Amino acid sequence: MQRSRVALLAASSLLSFITFAAACGSNSGPSTASTSGAGGAGGAGAGGGSSSTGELDAGAKITTIARSLGPLTAMAGTENTRCITVNLNNPEGAFVRRIRADLSAGAHHLVAYTSSKTVEEPEPTDCQPFGGILNNGEHPIFIAQQPQAELVFPTDESGVPVGFEIQPNQMIKLEMHYINTTVGPLEVVGKISLDTVSPTTKVTKSDLAFWGTTTFDIPANSVGDTGVLFQRALADTKTFALTTHQHKLGTQVLVWYGEGAADPNKQLVADAKSWADPPVELFPEFLDFPATGGGKESDKGLAFQCKWNNTTANDVKFGEGYNDEMCFIWHYYFPSQGFQVCVNGLCKQTP
Repeated sequence: MQRSRVALLAASSLLSFITFAAACGSNSGPSTASTSGAGGAGGAGAGGGSSSTGELDAGAKITTIARSLGPLTAMAGTENTRCITVNLNNPEGAFVRRIRADLSAGAHHLVAYTSSKTVEEPEPTDCQPFGGILNNGEHPIFIAQQPQAELVFPTDESGVPVGFEIQPNQMIKLEMHYINTTVGPLEVVGKISLDTVSPTTKVTKSDLAFWGTTTFDIPANSVGDTGVLFQRALADTKTFALTTHQHKLGTQVLVWYGEGAADPNKQLVADAKSWADPPVELFPEFLDFPATGGGKESDKGLAFQCKWNNTTANDVKFGEGYNDEMCFIWHYYFPSQGFQVCVNGLCKQTP
């Protein structure tokens, strides 16, 4: 079981999201997707294939790249986090315009990162939850928490497609945190499909911001919350999607758009009541964070509050394990100023 603790998250990278589904076979390179159909198969470590692109208007010809992790056998009552690093085998760079993911039973979350490693590590190995956020050289692409999920990148106000950039022969790390709360073994598996367009396509680059707090203490047999916290956003950016993250004692995460925690006019933009299946909020009208006074941050940002009901006999604090708790939000924005991590009000950006 993974039980290492993190005093402060403030480091590397994250954005869109990569996940899993089932399979067996070998990695495959990118394929041009034009018709519906199931993806190819992957082995116990990693897999690849292609799948349908649906009705997405990507603004250009679509190439779909898929990778998978699993199946991993999780015995009853076990919790772990395992990782692989694999090559997407894309001969040229690309922009991701849509991400689709599937998670099997037992998968708590899956994080996908771009990686600076040059050699694949396709065999699943134990790793630290959210380790890619803590370590240099990894830039998250996405976090998936739902059994099935889809994120379609929008077009900006000028009609230019928004997308996340990947490099030729992009290496990616897949990190899956899984928990088996049943009485028998589970085969845990997942799949990620990236719908991409050519690097010659005119695209507004997007990125991700990961915000939260580690400074809370929930007394035994009582309810608790963080209070309303506030983080200013990067100036001259716009947010188009947002989701939240808690563990099993979580009862609600509220998120507001405005000019401070006490802003009487702040707008409620997310109200997640399911820790296990928090919704991905999409904003057809982007949350706008204009520059003010030439500073790096806008006067506007997001206020957030996490709530818990601690039904256990122990005090609960921040931690990475199933019996610990978390309070995070992450949101997708454009134009890119790099991946931003803000924890306890301390922020760091990476390209």
